[in-house]
Amino acid sequence: MSKVIWGINPLLEALNRHPELIEEIIFEKKSLAGKKYQILDKAKKLNIAIKIYTKAPFSPPKVPQKANTQGVVAYLREFAYASLEEIEENWKRRGETPLVLALDEVIDPQNVGSILRVADGLGVHGVVIQKHRACKITGTVIKVSSGAAFNLPIAQVKNLKEALHFFTQRGLWILGLTHKAEKRIYELDLTIPLLVIVGNEEKGIRPSILEQCDFTAKIPMLGKIESLNVAQAAGITLYEAIRQRTIKE
Repeated sequence: MSKVIWGINPLLEALNRHPELIEEIIFEKKSLAGKKYQILDKAKKLNIAIKIYTKAPFSPPKVPQKANTQGVVAYLREFAYASLEEIEENWKRRGETPLVLALDEVIDPQNVGSILRVADGLGVHGVVIQKHRACKITGTVIKVSSGAAFNLPIAQVKNLKEALHFFTQRGLWILGLTHKAEKRIYELDLTIPLLVIVGNEEKGIRPSILEQCDFTAKIPMLGKIESLNVAQAAGITLYEAIRQRTIKE
């Protein structure tokens, strides 16, 4: 079944990165200027099916009622998940020390989208998500990520333990992010080949996955709140890894 995405930036990223996935684009009739015209022009050149929606309000099929579409919607064949090997190839092609992110049963599409946006912005080599009991790459995720979901390899796996084993076999160390850890992220060397795991919004990282970690760390909290939102925590940790790597260079 087709997946739907919406919004100007996600559509532009889809056209630039994976135009072969786009089945059809629907535009709101009243405004086809600026970036929306760029989308229209590029879609025509790529021979992608186009429709102009003339009814008011603009509400194409399968789009959530309150979605901020910005007057443009696209239908995709299926999201193109990457393999673990493609993530490995990404850091090798770039000649960089690996930095990978894994999500353990993160279920909120707003969080997943925010995480993908910061992961792309910081040059993470790939993201691993689960096939079951976790958020998939949906239209909402793509919109929140501002199209970043199309910019980096995202692998969807049935068994996260096996995925972790894949990376440890290639020399990566596994860091589990949990507020129960003794060490703070600033006390660790994050310049090593690294895979960072963040956990479920309520339960955190599962005990069985924590057992696979080489070490755990927390973000120091100075106020009354015990922990941060998973997307915030992922962003802070990834920024610290990039900060350390930049200084080391």
